[in-house]
Amino acid sequence: ARERLQEQLTLELDGALLITPSVAHVAPPLAPLLNDEELFIQTNLATLRLTMPGSLLNMPGVSLPSGCDASGLPTGLLLSAPAGEDARL
Repeated sequence: ARERLQEQLTLELDGALLITPSVAHVAPPLAPLLNDEELFIQTNLATLRLTMPGSLLNMPGVSLPSGCDASGLPTGLLLSAPAGEDARL
């Protein structure tokens, strides 16, 4: 099934790179995460939701700084390519 998804993604991208935010949110405060296991789990899932599909599909990726949000926290963009196309990045 994974190989089929990799092939479909390669066809859909048709030579293009995939560009997404690196994460869906800026860095959260650390103290609440250390004191609440459920909050940590939920925040971790939210943090990884944009990178997990690429990891599961063996997509090479590189995260680049893209600026800061209104509070001054850093943001980033993730450039990804289909499996086996590492050199294109």
